[in-house]
Amino acid sequence: MQYDLQQFIGQPVEIIYLDAEQRTVQRKIDILTAGDQCIFAYCFNRKDTELFKNQNILAVISGKSRIH
Repeated sequence: MQYDLQQFIGQPVEIIYLDAEQRTVQRKIDILTAGDQCIFAYCFNRKDTELFKNQNILAVISGKSRIH
């Protein structure tokens, strides 16, 4: 499922996604840029920037609402 993540640029969100080992992971991030294939974001868990593939994002949680 693809999400329109550009609407969340500059605000913290939580994502649930599949990592490289196909494990389900939840991360709190601040999206810096969002493209068709991936997003570039600051990851609060790792305290570093990271690329996330859009195809691996399973859910986006913004504030108190979950976007499916």
